[in-house]
Amino acid sequence: MKTQIPRHNSIGEKLRAARKSKGITLGELAKGICSLGKMSNIENGHIPVTNEELQKFCEKLNLPINYFADPDINEKISELDHFKQKIRDLISLKHWDFVKSELSLFKEKIDSYQIQSREIDYFFLSGEFYLKTKQYERSEEFLTKVINVEENNNYNLRLKLKAYNALSSIFFNHKKISKSIQFLDKALQLSNESPTITKEERDHIYFNRSILYHYIGENDLSLKNINKVNHHLISPLETEYMKLLISFLEDRSNDDISKELLRLRGKISQTNNNHEGILRGWALTFYTEITSYSKQDLIKNLRESFLSDLSTISEMDDYKEIGLALYQLAIYTCIASSTDQTIVNELISKTKPLLVKINNEFLLARNYYLEGKFQKEYLEDDSASLAFFKKALESLYPDYEGFLKADILFEISKLKKLMSEAMDALEIYHEHLKNQFLFTHFHELVLPPFKY
Repeated sequence: MKTQIPRHNSIGEKLRAARKSKGITLGELAKGICSLGKMSNIENGHIPVTNEELQKFCEKLNLPINYFADPDINEKISELDHFKQKIRDLISLKHWDFVKSELSLFKEKIDSYQIQSREIDYFFLSGEFYLKTKQYERSEEFLTKVINVEENNNYNLRLKLKAYNALSSIFFNHKKISKSIQFLDKALQLSNESPTITKEERDHIYFNRSILYHYIGENDLSLKNINKVNHHLISPLETEYMKLLISFLEDRSNDDISKELLRLRGKISQTNNNHEGILRGWALTFYTEITSYSKQDLIKNLRESFLSDLSTISEMDDYKEIGLALYQLAIYTCIASSTDQTIVNELISKTKPLLVKINNEFLLARNYYLEGKFQKEYLEDDSASLAFFKKALESLYPDYEGFLKADILFEISKLKKLMSEAMDALEIYHEHLKNQFLFTHFHELVLPPFKY
């Protein structure tokens, strides 16, 4: 027999106020719990509500059960909301020390007030903090807690989708492409539970899926996903940029697409008004030029302004990794177009101070790979080249099976002079994938960042 909570008008009034503040209709709140008529009678104080029903209402409204018993509950919830917003602001301002201390206080308040429904906010904000500070294992730990929260009200659903998008960005960063796609597929399936409530998150899922499919060369799927973005919050400039990038990969000889890409990238940089936009603008310049024209004088013409921008921006902690990756793209561009040896050597020397400041095995491996290419192509020192390629291989993540590893193994195989038939096959295969190798090596510089 269901336990009845004594008839009390304040419970109905609080339910109605909470429902309206969340933008939920009477029918939406009643769905799966009781009839619409009963819901109306409960809110009007005509009939009592059972403990079981109240618990379900609280789950849908993302409220603690003691919301209807604690006289100070509104003040406590307001205080937690203030903490949440304060932490969000501190994250956006990158005040990391303050973020960490406020997160600790936030958790203490949640526990002392026994409002465990707000624990999901603590998990998500912690995951975001560790993601922004590149502590990926810790971020993955907290974001996984978000998606494992049992209560599935609309608020929690949206946070779970944000967590799925953030997790997929971590896997993408570690080149775990299939896992990244798998998580976005799960997110899309979950979003179907409330498609009207999750418009923003669904746009982010489609946008991120477009990036992933573009990265692996599935341009039809990439275009299909970007066309599903409805611009609820994502700028049309960014979706148009992705569509042009897809077109460009299909037809690199199209000068009009190349110029339009650079124009759009410049617009996005000006709109965002950030250093990362400048770096991505340079990346796109090199990428479009080397794949469209292979001009030997590209670096010579742009050298002074390029080095000036990079020497300033890459000194900032937030841009060390992208700065190093951009130097690497410039080196690759120079080697591919047989640019003067002194310029390539200068660019390689610029990477050295950055290498000791980062903790990214993939970037380290790519630097060794490029140094190996330099030794081979310019100095014709096969012994030194082989040593660098082996270092590159040893530096990669143990479970990494991407294009860079294939490229390194290809270079090692050539230097070791394997069976001629096998090498002939590898040469043909490598030549067909040459442009795809270039794109995947430097994808993080020409693709927009993931949304979450």
